[in-house]
Amino acid sequence: MKSNAMRHRVRAFAARWLVPYLPYPHFMCVAPLDAVLRVLWRAEGRLPPVYWPRLMLLFLISGINTIASLPERVILGAWLRLRPPRMEPDNAPVFVLGYFRSGTTFLQNLLSADPDLRSPGWPQVLAPQTFVLGWALLRYLFVPLLPLTRLDAVVPVGARLPAEDDFALNNLGGMSILAGRAVLPRRQAFFNRYQDLDSLSAQELNRWRSHQFAFVQKLTLVAGGRRLLLKSPSHTARVRHLLELFPGAKFVHISRPPEAVFRSNLVLTRELQRAFALQPPLPEHEQEEIIACEYLATEMHYLADRTRIPAADLAEVRLQDLIADPTGEMKRIYRELGLPFSQGCEERMLQVAATFGKQPRNRHPDLTEGQKARLARLEPLASNFGHVPALPPGRSILTANRALDDMAS
Repeated sequence: MKSNAMRHRVRAFAARWLVPYLPYPHFMCVAPLDAVLRVLWRAEGRLPPVYWPRLMLLFLISGINTIASLPERVILGAWLRLRPPRMEPDNAPVFVLGYFRSGTTFLQNLLSADPDLRSPGWPQVLAPQTFVLGWALLRYLFVPLLPLTRLDAVVPVGARLPAEDDFALNNLGGMSILAGRAVLPRRQAFFNRYQDLDSLSAQELNRWRSHQFAFVQKLTLVAGGRRLLLKSPSHTARVRHLLELFPGAKFVHISRPPEAVFRSNLVLTRELQRAFALQPPLPEHEQEEIIACEYLATEMHYLADRTRIPAADLAEVRLQDLIADPTGEMKRIYRELGLPFSQGCEERMLQVAATFGKQPRNRHPDLTEGQKARLARLEPLASNFGHVPALPPGRSILTANRALDDMAS
C-alpha cells in the first residue's frame, strides 16, 4: 500500500511539474525559423523560462529544416508563380466543415477512403514549405519524429493519415487560431481572428488568401489529378471566402450535440497546451468562455453563409447518424454532391468505420454551474442541426451521446 501511495505521489508530481514543460518535438519544429519567429513575435516577450527547453528544441529542429526547405521555397515558388496549375470548377476541392470535435476527422477519414479524393497528409501540413522537392530528406528527418510530437493525444496522426490544412496555414506563419489555442494561450485574442477572418486587416486577409490558395496549388502537384479533400474546423466560418477562392467547391458539414462538443473541446484545448504551449494557460473560466463563444460564432457563420452554396454542392450529416449507418449516410452524401460512389469505396469506408469504432471512450466530470450557463447559450445550434436540446430539464444529454466521443474530432 505504501509503495502504491508513493508511486501515485511521484506520478502526480511529474504530471504537475515535469510533463507540461518537457521538450517534446513541437508540431512547428519542421516550419522554417522565419515562420516560427513570426508566431513568437506575437508573444510580446512573455515566454517564461520554464518553457525555454521546449523552445530551444523547437529552434534546433526548425533551424535544420530552414536549410532543408530553401531549395523548394525558391525553385518551386518561382515555378508556381510562372506556371500555376489550373483548377477547374468541376475539380475544385471538397471541404469538410464542422467545429472542433464534431466528428470532422471521422468524416474526413471516410471520404479519404475514396481513391478519387486526395487529402493532405501530416507531413504535408506540418512541413508545407518542404513536402515536394524536399520530401526525400524530410521523410528521414521528420517522419520518425511524428509519433513523438504528442499530436496523437488529440487526433489520429501518421505519415499516411489525412490531416487538417489549417496546420499548414499555421506553419506558414501563424495564420491560424492554432497559434493561440496551442502555442501562445495568452495571445488567443490576436490569433482567434483567423477563425472567421472578419477582423483581419486588408493586408492580413490578402496574406491568408494567398497562402491558402498557394498551399492548395502545391497540393495539386502531388494529387495525381484527383480532387482535393480539405478539412479544418475553422473553414466552417470561412465559407464565403472559400467560395471566392475555389469556385465549384463542394462542402460536407457534420454536427454533433453541443454538450458533447463543448466538453470534448475542453479536453482538446488542455491536451494541446500541455504538449505545445510556450506560455501558461488562461484561467479555466476564461478558456471555457472563449470556446463557447467561438463555437457558437463559427456555426452561426456557417448558417448565415450556407445559402451562398448551390444545393448540388452541399450535404449535411449528424455524427450519430453517420455512426449508426456509415454506408447509407455516405451514399446519401455522395448522391447529394453528385460524386460517383464505387463498390470498392464502400468496402474501404467500412474498414475505416470499424477502426474508429475501436477507439477508447472519453470520460468527463460533471458540469459546473458556469459550464451549464455557457452550454445553455448553445441551444440554437442544437435546434438548427436537429439535435436534442443542449440541457434537457433535469439531466444531462451526455449519457445518451457518450458513444459519440469515440469518433469525434
